Amino acid sequence: MKPDFSVSDVNCENVLECLFDLSRLDKEVLKILNDGEEFKSKKLAKKVDKDQSTVYRSLENLVNCGLVYKEKQTIRNGGYYFLYSSRPMDKIREEAENCLEQWYSEMKSSIEEL
Repeated sequence: MKPDFSVSDVNCENVLECLFDLSRLDKEVLKILNDGEEFKSKKLAKKVDKDQSTVYRSLENLVNCGLVYKEKQTIRNGGYYFLYSSRPMDKIREEAENCLEQWYSEMKSSIEEL
C-alpha cells in the first residue's frame, strides 16, 4: 500500500503534523507562537477564536511534544499564570529529525521481521 500523498506534497507543516500527531489547531497555535511573542492561553484563544480550554489542551500537547515552552509566572498578590512560547526553530528541527530517525528505525525493524 502506498501513502496517499506524493513526495511533492511533503512540506514543513505536514511533516510536523505527521511526526508529532498535530491537529489543525495545534499547527495554528504553533505558527502564531513562532512569531516570537509569548502568550497566555486566554490571549491565544481570542487570536484563534476558540474556547480557552480548547487552546489550553492544544498548548499542553505542544509542550508535551517539545515544540513549545511553558513558563510559570507568579502574580505579586498571589496566584500564577503560564506564558507559552515556541522553542527555537533549530531545536524544533532537531527534535523532528530525532523523531524521524526513531520512526525509520522502528519501521525498518518491523520490515525485517516479515
